[in-house]
Amino acid sequence: MVPFTGCGNHINATLLDASLENLADCDEPFLARYLEGDIADLAHILEKATRYIKTGELHGVLFGSAKLGLGIEGLLNSMETLMPQSKTYYSVAAAKVFKVEFNEKLGRLVYIKSYGGLLKTKDSIRSQQLGKDIKINQIFKPQLGNLEQCPKLEKGEIGVITTSDMILSGDVLGTENLDDDFSKISTVVLGVEVKATEDKDYQKLGEALEILNMEDPMLDFKWYKEEREFHLKILGPIQTEVLKDSLAQRWAIAAEFLEPKVIYKETPTASAEGYVRYWMPKPCWAIMTFLIEPAPLGSGVSFTSKVRTTDISNKYINEVKRAIPWSLKQGIKGYEVTDLTITLIEGSEHTVHSNPGDFLLATPMGVLRGLENAGTDLLEPMYAFEIKANQDLLGPLSSDLNQMNAEIDAPVFENDFFIIRGRVSVAAAMNYSIKFNATTSGKGRLKLTLDGYKKTTTTNDKVRSYKGVSPLDESQWILHMRGAFKADER
Repeated sequence: MVPFTGCGNHINATLLDASLENLADCDEPFLARYLEGDIADLAHILEKATRYIKTGELHGVLFGSAKLGLGIEGLLNSMETLMPQSKTYYSVAAAKVFKVEFNEKLGRLVYIKSYGGLLKTKDSIRSQQLGKDIKINQIFKPQLGNLEQCPKLEKGEIGVITTSDMILSGDVLGTENLDDDFSKISTVVLGVEVKATEDKDYQKLGEALEILNMEDPMLDFKWYKEEREFHLKILGPIQTEVLKDSLAQRWAIAAEFLEPKVIYKETPTASAEGYVRYWMPKPCWAIMTFLIEPAPLGSGVSFTSKVRTTDISNKYINEVKRAIPWSLKQGIKGYEVTDLTITLIEGSEHTVHSNPGDFLLATPMGVLRGLENAGTDLLEPMYAFEIKANQDLLGPLSSDLNQMNAEIDAPVFENDFFIIRGRVSVAAAMNYSIKFNATTSGKGRLKLTLDGYKKTTTTNDKVRSYKGVSPLDESQWILHMRGAFKADER
């Protein structure tokens, strides 16, 4: 629905006409009045339109400038009128972090909304992500593009705090549960390598990417020192243009983003065992056999132990459990491993030589050996798509989908339009929006949402080398884990 548009007492005639037509499309009684020219009572019309805005059938549009402070009061009033308000405030201090940015003078700025109690400078409050209390050094309130220091923040207010701790966006401060119903992007499925155009900017680029990662942890910035490579995770190719512009504007760094690559996952092809014996050089002792088995698609990872506690004590089994997640961060093809069951079926400890660190070190060696014996299949991320366009475009758009090997449902027809849904791989569709907009002249709708994973064929261009020291290189892994050297110092 084209937006219902208004801007106070002075309304542009063209916008008003478009808004009234949109309302008439939604409301038959008003349609009759509109056709008769009965549109003098704008207050009554806006009241009627408000009901449709709340249901999402119309979208309100306001005009103003946040930079100049124009229209802000109208925006806030409209939000209060049109949007359901949270009435849940707490008696104790509670806040949610919705943004983190770096300021050259003030350092790390944490943007929060307060949901209860009173937050004051020098207060301590629990960070749920960090699992500890953090101290609030300063409190600011945004005002016309500037930050004004203030001593406290009331419930319902938005403010900025500084702290010496590494708080990230999405953190909850306090002990209350502030979960909401908003959908969250939980999986990033594209990776990209970033290079400085000029070699002299190599270190400067790394520092800038660290700051961008602090502001948006979903970038998951990785620096592979030995290869001199910087890697980020992104949502789509367009994001690279935003990042490139940010590096140029904020740090005067010219950067090149290589072609984005799909981040696959791995899953075992068959069942197999992985044996590890870590008993040299003493004092150390951890002997284990893992059974690796494929699990249903989307089931994740499960671990069980069938070893008697007389063979391996619970304190060591707990270390094995702790090591399982990071043992699966990279499989034999270089990707995270999922959809498998891991069973510890045999093992032993030594009453004198064993310690918890031995089992923490040995677990990745046994698990990766089991995966090597089992072999792994690649899982590729999938999009669920929905396309709406004029019926004249059904042929060319269906041809595009067939070329991408998409799974296509039967089209649904609505007047002059059709809607078609289905699934397509991220690899095939990551750049399709550009072609889609050209084909439809910008008058079609393409909606892509992540929709799980699907097994795909393994080709050389999809396989990645292991980054860092692989547990399959047992002698190097043991030296690395025992502190003889660090992976990025090799």
